[in-house]
Amino acid sequence: MTNLDDESRRRIGRLGADALERLEREPERADGIELIDAALGRIRRSMARQSLGRRVLADLGADIDPSLVEVLHAIAGGSANSPDVVSIGVVAQEMGVDPSQASRLVREAVAAGLVGRVASPDDARRSALQLTELGAALVASSRNYKHALLLEHFRDWSEQDLSDFARLLTRFSSIARPDGRS
Repeated sequence: MTNLDDESRRRIGRLGADALERLEREPERADGIELIDAALGRIRRSMARQSLGRRVLADLGADIDPSLVEVLHAIAGGSANSPDVVSIGVVAQEMGVDPSQASRLVREAVAAGLVGRVASPDDARRSALQLTELGAALVASSRNYKHALLLEHFRDWSEQDLSDFARLLTRFSSIARPDGRS
């Protein structure tokens, strides 16, 4: 267990009291914020378990770590921004992880036949990453299958509710920093 020094204890008390005062000034909005925080907690726990991703991979019969699919999406997204020059650094940035973790995941994706290394067009001494035919098929199939599952989940929502939710969730997602942390 971590011991907190006196300055940290004072800061915790001061910021906590300031936050409570702000929340008490807007009780109606504070109630909504509490509901949002609870919902985000459930989503965060589900995302940590990678429940949807694991289900998609299981249903597709792809016995791989869901993190590898994230690598594939990072390469696909990175190549859309910088064709032919996707590197470990681009994967790390797209995934919001450090380069050593990205490097390990890319090695696993290469070993699984999902990613290939090719000579960089900018510098033949460096390699660029690209999806193999299998990797590209897995990206497309997993994305389409996940969207179909989500479509079924939202089946009872009106088109207007779905549109509003998509717009508001996209707007809310600006809270996340580009490096993947919030």
